[in-house]
Amino acid sequence: MDRRKVYLLKFPNDEDFTAIACDCQLWDKQDFKGLCYLTPPDRGHMIPGELISENENGFIFHSDGYEKGDWNLRELTIEDIKFNYQKIVGGGNMLSKTINNTEELHQWFRSEFHFGEK
Repeated sequence: MDRRKVYLLKFPNDEDFTAIACDCQLWDKQDFKGLCYLTPPDRGHMIPGELISENENGFIFHSDGYEKGDWNLRELTIEDIKFNYQKIVGGGNMLSKTINNTEELHQWFRSEFHFGEK
């Protein structure tokens, strides 16, 4: 899990990825243990649960709250924007034509929505 990355999000009962999540971080503080993330443009979420597994492309989070069950989060790539998910990203059509690679895509999200800084 990397706060600087943008992830596609698939809920337990969905057949495909239906949302994006930015600034993903696990918290284990005071009375909350779970996933905190931002849904652009500015909606924050705190979901109780735990990290199940992680790899270089994403992670599985088990939600004990909203949409209970295993969530699949996978890194959003420029190919995703160009070929599959233009509609779930505001301005996706413009992004697919002006951004050249995944790092530029993630940088655009960080600069537009101000997340992932140290």
